[in-house]
Amino acid sequence: MIQQLKEYLKDRNTIEAFRLISDNPEILDIEDENKSSGFMMIAYSGQDDLFQKAIELKKSFSFHEAIIADKASEVQNYLEQHPDNLINEHSKDGFSPLALAAFFNKMEIATLLLQYGADPNLAATNASKVNALHAAVAKENYELCQTLIEKGANVNLAQMQNVTPLHSAVHRGNLTLVQLLIENGASPSVKMENGDTPHGIAEREGHHRILEYFNNNT
Repeated sequence: MIQQLKEYLKDRNTIEAFRLISDNPEILDIEDENKSSGFMMIAYSGQDDLFQKAIELKKSFSFHEAIIADKASEVQNYLEQHPDNLINEHSKDGFSPLALAAFFNKMEIATLLLQYGADPNLAATNASKVNALHAAVAKENYELCQTLIEKGANVNLAQMQNVTPLHSAVHRGNLTLVQLLIENGASPSVKMENGDTPHGIAEREGHHRILEYFNNNT
């Protein structure tokens, strides 16, 4: 069944995926060979209606599942019972709790995790090397980016291919995020593995306001 779900998600066949999980809700807890559950697959698929149905059908949530399902009270219960063991424990697919909260834009839960001492610089154990700031920039969540920086996030830590948060913000054409990162010490000269600098990305992709900002402030 898990393979069938994968195919439906890949094809964005929401109707059949909806029918599959409704008739077989246990599939949400079944894991594939990479330890990714049906529930997590649906979450990552970006098919919001299907994900909401999965949340309705699921009878219980692990710590990491509760984060992405926006179950703040359950996350807090987990932390109250096991604060030291869970706060920086990577999910089965390799992401930190705080990075998951950032990727799924769960501001309340991200704030809660930080209150319990979550490490904003903790990189994924998988090939992506993504941390919470990388995820927050990808979602263009200025408020969370600012909060993470205030809590000690290193603006120059890179993910895979040596992509820094600044590279990502420039690629998205987000001037306010670029300003936030530069004002907090982001390097405009660091190179990705392919040689791209933030300035070079802005120039190639035609982000003229960002180019003007770089020219006047770096």
